[in-house]
Amino acid sequence: MFKLYQKRNNRKDKTMIGKICVKLTGREAGKACVIVNNLDDNFVLIDGNVKRRKCNIDHLEFTNKILPIKKDASTMDVLDAMNKAGIKTLKLKESRKEVKGKPRKSRKIKPDKTGSIAKNVKTKR
Repeated sequence: MFKLYQKRNNRKDKTMIGKICVKLTGREAGKACVIVNNLDDNFVLIDGNVKRRKCNIDHLEFTNKILPIKKDASTMDVLDAMNKAGIKTLKLKESRKEVKGKPRKSRKIKPDKTGSIAKNVKTKR
């Protein structure tokens, strides 16, 4: 019987780190990414215009370009290399400097039977 498709032979390729790919599936489909680490035969760690995550090789389309990055490079290193190669990158969201929490509601203290207010009232959280 004929094979309808041939499996990609990139799984045996050990020089996958730095290859530029395009995601084919998921919410980030069509976005450019770079392989940062080869986890096993089927999965790689990607970064770039996508969230840094583990991805199946079958969900990626490889290009001929390779970026000069090291294994497990940081997101900033990957984005800098992509900018130098002329690939458009998305801006990272700046982290919030100060996160203010919601003020907690305090319980009203009920007076005792004697009319005095209890001093050591514990509240459940």
